[in-house]
Amino acid sequence: MENKPSLLLPSSTSIRKLPVNLKQADIKLFEQEIRKDIPETTLNYIYNVKISPEGILSKSNIVLSESFVSLEQYKQWAKRSIKARLKYFIKNELFKNCQPINQDVFWITDDWSHAYFHWFTDALPRLLAIHHIVNDSTLLLPKKYRYYDYINTSLLPFRIQDIRYIDNPIICKNLKTPTHTAPTGNYNEVLIKRLRELYTSFYSELIDREDHTKIYISRSKAQKRKIINEQEVIEIVKKYGFKVICFEEYSFEDQIKMALRAKFMISNHGGGLTNLLFMSSGGAVLELRKYGDSNNNCFFTLASALDINYFYQLCETDQNDINNTSDLKIDCQLLSSNIIDMLNFAGN
Repeated sequence: MENKPSLLLPSSTSIRKLPVNLKQADIKLFEQEIRKDIPETTLNYIYNVKISPEGILSKSNIVLSESFVSLEQYKQWAKRSIKARLKYFIKNELFKNCQPINQDVFWITDDWSHAYFHWFTDALPRLLAIHHIVNDSTLLLPKKYRYYDYINTSLLPFRIQDIRYIDNPIICKNLKTPTHTAPTGNYNEVLIKRLRELYTSFYSELIDREDHTKIYISRSKAQKRKIINEQEVIEIVKKYGFKVICFEEYSFEDQIKMALRAKFMISNHGGGLTNLLFMSSGGAVLELRKYGDSNNNCFFTLASALDINYFYQLCETDQNDINNTSDLKIDCQLLSSNIIDMLNFAGN
């Protein structure tokens, strides 16, 4: 007899705090995010499910939607070419002797979870939702996750006894998986604050009074969304006491150490801003974003959920694109004005 889904978290409604420096003409960029209904989170049971090393779940050669970050992403995967689907079938289904796993195991990932932002804001909240029942059980992760320093290190506060990486396809007799705690880019506010508290408590001894409270996150080492005139930007942020950081150069522990101490954070849209998750409430973040972008509000909503004051600056781009990959050109006079407003607002 199959178990019915069990409730982990009730549904809720998030009412977002508007950007501190909101201009009335820009309200259209944020209005669809001001109020968001967050669905309940349940623990689901999937029986006799196959899992590939890439993290794709299937039953009877049918890929399950639970493999994906959203139903839309699942539909996109299903629309792949016949060649791509055949390649997947040959690699993961044909002539494979899958190792059976008979004990209960847990699953928290989807096709986007390996990315820094999605690991911390999509996967780990799911893990936190089952923290009370997963400690003495096995947590399964896709093969490539073992090679990400931030994934392995960020799991330490959860103190999970058995983490297993999937090197070959397996068959799970009883897989337990929590549903997403919120649509990606949104958050169960109680849970995301609990996640911050978990890391703040675990890494509190790392806080160094010598660390800077003002951080500018550079994307100079990234492949996209760079700052065209970053040298000018760096001169300005340094004038106001900001330390220039490329988070790629630091271990996860060093990143969290800096973020725990930070009261002010500036960056253009990108994974580095995920570290505002570790800032204390009452801090402030300034996001540099392209004109007309009403889709990428995940840091606006994250700041609101964590009681961090959100400032923004709209910027010109080097090209027109729909995927938010363009480099930005910053109006440095406006940047200086926004920094002053942010520092004054937070009483610096």
